[in-house]
Amino acid sequence: MPDSLKLAPGNPKLAAALWALVGCCVFSLVYASGKLSGGLVPAIQIMWLRYCSGFITVSGIAVVRRESLRQLLDTRKRHLHVLRACCGVGGGACNIYGATHMPLADASALALLQGVFTMALAVLLLGERLYPRQIIAGLLCLGGALVIVRGDHAAGFSLNGLAPYAVILGAALVACEVILIKLLTRGESLLSMVLHVNGIAALLFALPVLWFWQDAPWPVIGALCLLGPMAILGQMCNVRAYRLADATFLAPLGYSTVAFSALIGWVAFNDLPGLATWAGTALIVTGGLVLLRRG
Repeated sequence: MPDSLKLAPGNPKLAAALWALVGCCVFSLVYASGKLSGGLVPAIQIMWLRYCSGFITVSGIAVVRRESLRQLLDTRKRHLHVLRACCGVGGGACNIYGATHMPLADASALALLQGVFTMALAVLLLGERLYPRQIIAGLLCLGGALVIVRGDHAAGFSLNGLAPYAVILGAALVACEVILIKLLTRGESLLSMVLHVNGIAALLFALPVLWFWQDAPWPVIGALCLLGPMAILGQMCNVRAYRLADATFLAPLGYSTVAFSALIGWVAFNDLPGLATWAGTALIVTGGLVLLRRG
């Protein structure tokens, strides 16, 4: 195995990339939840159920680890936690809405604009450097996404309606959340970060969800409550990734969600990926490998 791909302490970037990919896989399932539930539940309701069950999950983890909830919630960066919660819920709701009313692969491809937004914000706000290799990797991944969208007209992609614009807005909000995660990793513990975002989001959207609430079968509601533990896993993967590498390095790896969404569409809806999907996925993988090369 080449030195650049060894899981060794001297190569934290590979570990960061693997954590990020696991997080992308988990959140692909979360964002597909609206379509998987048959469109019976509004996006804001799904997100509220996710954050409520997530807060219960992380609180349970803290109790098991014998960590004080009061100490975990004691922070001087609460304003950043609130901003992150708003961006996370808004972005997640937009992505779920778009994925519910569009083909999964198409919605996922539009959501890849997050990578472009993230790299731009990281350079502007965090002062991170953007290297030519990262630009090439980002263009390869973005090109793969465009191949999937443009090459597969049978998927029914269209810029009619609100769904595409909701996904684009979601991509911008999630990019803002990524930058806030990077800022919060400088001094905040992982458990404190996930406890704050889930608790604050659940509180902020407790009243709005009453307006949008739709009755659904209890098995569907119960399944949606499992999104909380799943999202906790994804959040922990993302936090670990951004502790090990810069946002400009990790952002293009978010393009792997196209492959994960195509797989979900195939398994759940018998939407078989075509040649464009395979070609686009190959470009995305190539972009990821370019990122992992040293030098």
